[in-house]
Amino acid sequence: MKNGSLDEVLVKNPIAHINTECLLLLIFAAVGAGYLLTWLLKDKYNARYLVRAYLLYGMIHLLVGLFVFKAALVLVIGSYLLGSVFTLFRSNHYFYG
Repeated sequence: MKNGSLDEVLVKNPIAHINTECLLLLIFAAVGAGYLLTWLLKDKYNARYLVRAYLLYGMIHLLVGLFVFKAALVLVIGSYLLGSVFTLFRSNHYFYG
């Protein structure tokens, strides 16, 4: 860092400009949708219904993340995949518990 302060370096860093509120809302929405879908589909003992429902939610999640929150594509996909992990663990609770 020649003659530059830490603030000048952070201004140029794109990670410093991420809107964390929108990112947290996307993560909570993905996890909440996963929990809700597994709860609604707990009486169907075929995982195909859950996968289809979560994939349909994925299209909505992508559109909301990109156009409403204006988040980066990588962050939208990452939050969606994090929600899918919670969905898998929650579905194991209902299907095998």
